[in-house]
Amino acid sequence: MSLLSLAVKTLMILVMLFLLSLAGAISFPILFNGAGLTNFLLLILTILGLSVIGYLLGKGVRTVKKPLEAFLATYVGSICLGGILALFAVLNVPTVRVNLNWLGTSWYSPLLALLFIGTSLMLVFLSSE
Repeated sequence: MSLLSLAVKTLMILVMLFLLSLAGAISFPILFNGAGLTNFLLLILTILGLSVIGYLLGKGVRTVKKPLEAFLATYVGSICLGGILALFAVLNVPTVRVNLNWLGTSWYSPLLALLFIGTSLMLVFLSSE
């Protein structure tokens, strides 16, 4: 894992998160409340950590030989990436806030929201190498 590759993937993750914020799935409270440079650097640091976790999950999925196992590992990794973003909100890390009721108010809506957000992020790590 080169540092340049990780920086490019981090930038791609930020773009994907911005596109998800346009759809209403997440919000960036740190960027719009007049926060300083330290909070912005903390945002970049947490997204960089998310990129490292996504890279490791994507590397593990690519090593699986059977297609069904790789398919299941991809979606488990996607839910994990979405869950990590939600965990950042629970731990009150000033980064991205996940809107769990983005798809509605049924009992399965938060799980689908985490899956859809995580799948779009996992796509970055599985399509680029």
